[in-house]
Amino acid sequence: MNLEDMGATIRTWRTRLGFTQNDLASSLQVSPQAVSKWERGENAPDITMLPALSEILGVSIDTLLGANYREKRTVEATVLFADMQGFGPLARSLSPADLAIALNAFFYPLTEHLIARDGIPIKYIGDEVLALFVGDSHRQRAFKAAFAAREASPRPLRISLAAGPVWMGSLGHPLFARPDVLGDAVNLAAVLQDWMKENAPGGIAATEATAAPLAAELRLGRQGELSSWARTEPLMVREVLGPA
Repeated sequence: MNLEDMGATIRTWRTRLGFTQNDLASSLQVSPQAVSKWERGENAPDITMLPALSEILGVSIDTLLGANYREKRTVEATVLFADMQGFGPLARSLSPADLAIALNAFFYPLTEHLIARDGIPIKYIGDEVLALFVGDSHRQRAFKAAFAAREASPRPLRISLAAGPVWMGSLGHPLFARPDVLGDAVNLAAVLQDWMKENAPGGIAATEATAAPLAAELRLGRQGELSSWARTEPLMVREVLGPA
């Protein structure tokens, strides 16, 4: 294995995804300095880290080690979707310039709490934020970020979480492509926002499958279902009140 070639492969696929060294480091829960050393060919990732690195970059372990096989870009992750409650009236009451100030004041603490728990902000759309947590304890870190962000937010927000396999990669014309994620977990996190408007006044909700493994660590509220989403049976969702 040539360390310089491996470093070049890591750098190439990281930049194709649009991730920074910090983003890759956060997703693997290592230091940015470690990623920098890999890419410079000074050392290599620990062998136990290769499966996670392979999934996140969307390449096989064989490709990382110098061979070329079919690329995989699907990882197990928790998707976090957040938006501002009452954004419509706020947008109608402010000039575009003042609205931008209000949005940045809303986004800043939310994003800081995502990053602090090794979350990766994927994109902002209007008042909405889509973020991803991958790697060890991705569910726990996502919920911790949600609780912290709720406490710090200058405005009431809604946060929905859904865990499952997601595709990670760049979407769009090559000149303007940006990192994005696709999968049922992404769609569910977005759909949950509508359910929350009437059923989760606490501002946080998750699919039952996402919350259930952490039932001992969470205070769960009302249960509901997304019958319109169901492929075979209603999908169960839960309001999440806070940590246990």
